[in-house]
Amino acid sequence: MPSSWNHRRTFLGAMGTTFIGSMISKSWPLSSSYSSKQTHTLEGKDEYLFENGLLYFLTAALGPCSRKVVDATSAALYELETNPAGKLYGTGEYASLAEKTRQSAALLLGCNENEIMITRSTTDGMCAIAQGLQLKPGDRVLTTDQEHDGGLLCWKYLQKYHGVILDYIKIPPGENNANEILSRMESAVTKETRVISVSHILSSTGLRMPVEAIAEYARSYNILCIVDGAQSAGNIEVNVKRLGCHAYATSGHKWLMGPKGTGLLYISDEVSEIISPMQYEDSRKFYNESIGVGNLPGAIGLGMAIEIARTTGMTSIEKHNMKLRNRIYDGLKSIQKIKIISAPPGPLASPLVTFELPATIDSQDFRIKLLEQYHLSVKMVPKHWLNGIRISPHIFNTEKEVDRLLEILRLELN
Repeated sequence: MPSSWNHRRTFLGAMGTTFIGSMISKSWPLSSSYSSKQTHTLEGKDEYLFENGLLYFLTAALGPCSRKVVDATSAALYELETNPAGKLYGTGEYASLAEKTRQSAALLLGCNENEIMITRSTTDGMCAIAQGLQLKPGDRVLTTDQEHDGGLLCWKYLQKYHGVILDYIKIPPGENNANEILSRMESAVTKETRVISVSHILSSTGLRMPVEAIAEYARSYNILCIVDGAQSAGNIEVNVKRLGCHAYATSGHKWLMGPKGTGLLYISDEVSEIISPMQYEDSRKFYNESIGVGNLPGAIGLGMAIEIARTTGMTSIEKHNMKLRNRIYDGLKSIQKIKIISAPPGPLASPLVTFELPATIDSQDFRIKLLEQYHLSVKMVPKHWLNGIRISPHIFNTEKEVDRLLEILRLELN
């Protein structure tokens, strides 16, 4: 056996035993060396595993796990494998740890623990909602033309195989008007509309949708309000009860910066008989007879990520992200070749900023050039929406990095 593996095994064994033991205690532990201040400074990037020199503005696609989350996940994986059946079925230690993640997630999202489920992704959660509704032929689902495929394909599936009718309202990129959105939605509702499904933050433009008003309208007509929250949890404050939606699916591996392949699903108790996914027929616990064994180390790592977000404080995180976002927005205004698509600073703005490139510059080629030439990682907006680039700063980014990003864009586009 290689000596490096022996060293890692010894490290994980020692770290894992201590960590896992403390995880089962009454409160979820955080390393005594953890400081939320660290993540607000350039030195805070040491808390992550980034390649040297990487400027990462791509959290909206995949968030980086901090070292603490990586260590927690690794320790859980190692400890589980020392006695797989015993840890899960015997003492039930790992089932208890996954339930602690559900408890933390409920506190993060402002709901009850029994309304939270751990999933693999936002898409997984949205599919569970659609499957659990058992809509009938002729029932209608109202959504927008700006939905991510991960939140849309579940409804397309019901349309294809079960005769459900899918209606869309248009939200033209660059039009940031909550009243127009609400007006179009009200005009599109019919007596057969059973569901209104929208994103909390549009992945295309970063528009913060008026979910609270949409949910209130939906409830007034006995329509279910379903929310794709992939770009929200861990990025901005989310309180599902205050929003008033009936179900909310989100990701663990974007803004929460948890292990890849984790997510959260909220289904309100008030609609538990209406939205009943088969995988939660036995219970809503992480390990149950109708879902089987899931990614336990991932669930435990997700719990650590959630607790870091809660300890840092979502108010502080959102304030930080919006400050950087507005700095980016203001800086982009000096670049004449582009058109800013995202909303100006205000209630409809979110930490995602999108700009449109001139037709002479291909967004995919431009994204690749930024990565290869400047080690700058950003997102190409899917071209069925626009020829654009999306920037998504998070807690580990700094004003200095934002200024470097703007400098690079000016070099290329002025």
